[in-house]
Amino acid sequence: MISINATFVLTIINFILLVFVLKALLFKPMIAFLEQRAKKIEDSLKLADENTKRAEDMKVEHDEIIKEARNKASEIVDSAMSNASNESREIMSEARAKAQATVDSAREEILLEAEHIKQELRQEVASMSVALAGKVLEREISEKDHRELIDKSLDVMNS
Repeated sequence: MISINATFVLTIINFILLVFVLKALLFKPMIAFLEQRAKKIEDSLKLADENTKRAEDMKVEHDEIIKEARNKASEIVDSAMSNASNESREIMSEARAKAQATVDSAREEILLEAEHIKQELRQEVASMSVALAGKVLEREISEKDHRELIDKSLDVMNS
């Protein structure tokens, strides 16, 4: 069997003392060091998660800014196109109005010139009628007779 002697008891006491000394001097600082390291790792992971979330938020914000910029650029282009179209319509309208005014002015000038020519022609016809009538009748016609002849001649010509 096992014999218990003083050496054995001293070895057990020595072992127990060694465990308490190692626990106090080695295990507690080592456990504290491991706990600190675990806390630092946990804090680093939290910081990494926060940075990732912040980066995602910044990306969303960046995407929104780009979207707004594109929309604004599209609005500016649409506005410019609309303004150009309106300006083009105005220029075309002004050109048509000027062309129509020129045509109307020319038409009016032609009508005035035609009226002037008709007046001259009437006077010429009246003079010729009086001369012809005078030769036919071999006498001079009075102003009243002259007017009557002219009116009759013009009525015949207008008919």
